Order: sequence, then C-alpha cells, then structure tokens
Amino acid sequence: MISIELFFLVNAALNAWLMVLALRWLDAGRPNGKRVALSAALGGVYACAAWMNATLPLRGAMVSLPVALLMARIAGQSQRFRVTLKATGFFLAAAAMTGGAAYAITNIAPGIHPMLAVLLSCAIAGIAARAFVGSRRKARLTYGGVRLRFREAQWAFEAAVDTGNQAIDPYSGLPIIVMRHEDAVKRFPSLNTGALPEGMRLIPVRTVSGTALLPCFTPEVLTWNGQPIQAAVAVAPRGLITVALAPSCLTEAMEQQPHRLRRTLA
Repeated sequence: MISIELFFLVNAALNAWLMVLALRWLDAGRPNGKRVALSAALGGVYACAAWMNATLPLRGAMVSLPVALLMARIAGQSQRFRVTLKATGFFLAAAAMTGGAAYAITNIAPGIHPMLAVLLSCAIAGIAARAFVGSRRKARLTYGGVRLRFREAQWAFEAAVDTGNQAIDPYSGLPIIVMRHEDAVKRFPSLNTGALPEGMRLIPVRTVSGTALLPCFTPEVLTWNGQPIQAAVAVAPRGLITVALAPSCLTEAMEQQPHRLRRTLA
C-alpha cells in the first residue's frame, strides 16, 4: 500500500528538482520558486491521476507530452517556445532515467519498498543530471557576476561572456552588456509601456531577430566579478535572451592586462 499524499509529494519534489535543472541547463536565469512549485504540483496531480486510473488513457504520450509542455511553460515564464521544447525534452529524459533507475533497484532488491526505490532513483538521477548540467554550462559559456548602480536603482545578476556581442554604444563609445528585460523592469516598470526612464536613451542594435532599438544607459558604478569596468548597459526585448550577455572584450582585457586595466578604470 502506498499513500497517495506521499506519492504526490515525491513526484512533485522530483518534478521541481528536474525542472530547475532543465532551466539551468538552458541558462534561463534564476528559476522562480513559485512558478517552479506550481509546475511541480501540476506534474504531481497528473502522476496521481494516471496512477489511480490505470484504465483511462492518461499514461500515453498524447497526454503526458502536453502536460510536460505546460509544466515547462509555467516554470520558464516568458521564454520562447523553442526554449520550452528543449526544457520539456530535458525534463522527460531525466524523468525516464529516474523511472528506469527505480525499476532496476526493485529488480536488484525485490523486497525494497517502492517509494524507497523511487527516492533512491531520484537521488541518482539528480546527481547525474546536475553533473551533466554543470559540465555543459562550464564547457559552453564563461559566467561572471555583474553589479551596477544607475541613479538610485541597483542590480546584481549573472552574465555569460558572449563572443558574438560586439555592440558599441554610439553615444559613449563603450562596449555594451545586454541585460534581460525581466530584470530591468523590476526597477523601472515604465519599460513595459515603452516609456524611457530619465537618463536612458535608445540605440540601434542588431539582434537574431533583426535590428532593434534598445533602451541603454551608462551606470554610475559597474563591476565584473568585483572589479570595476567601463561599459554601457542595454535592455533586451522581453523573452529575447535567457541570461545577460557580456562582451568578450571586457573579460579578455581583464585577463590579459588586469593590473593596467584596473588602474585605468579606477
């Protein structure tokens, strides 16, 4: 006998863990706890319904795939549909690995309680998925911590070094760090209506979707991994990027001539 409450909690916890890993694998920024919890609860309800109604067609791909897509969409907020599809694929693959591990454990130890087998398989799948995500992110991108102050607003976020980011602010001549729209509107909600806050300007930037006019500003204070740098900051359109993008010229200069650059920027 298995408690339906325990079955739901285990499934929801596994869903939350795997969804967080999927978002980190896609560099979709810091996962929102409430949205991930809602997504995990939806998956838990579906698992319970499929388990309790074995005679109904709830376990096939015609039902499970749309549920997984909806879960990824809820957890990923305003991401593009292509990103949602990738998150869904990662989630389903990790879930399948977890189920296979649980089945293998019950075959190796026939007397083990099914929920204990599931918990052990969750741990195995979580460790493997986290190792995969960490190695993939490390191999693909270099990350750094950005802190900035503009007027009375302050931000702190992670940015990926992007060799394709060669944008230059025509007003100041500085390289540009592109931050997520979702992060910027937390301090300046008027960006959602198209109104430029005082001190910001529009600059033309070529993106994957074509040329766009992006709000841009020059921070009073800007650091990369604690070191002061000089750069402008542009705000990307909503949903265009999943992580802030820093130009490689900034980090290359910091690595090649750290002492001279730090004296110059100071």
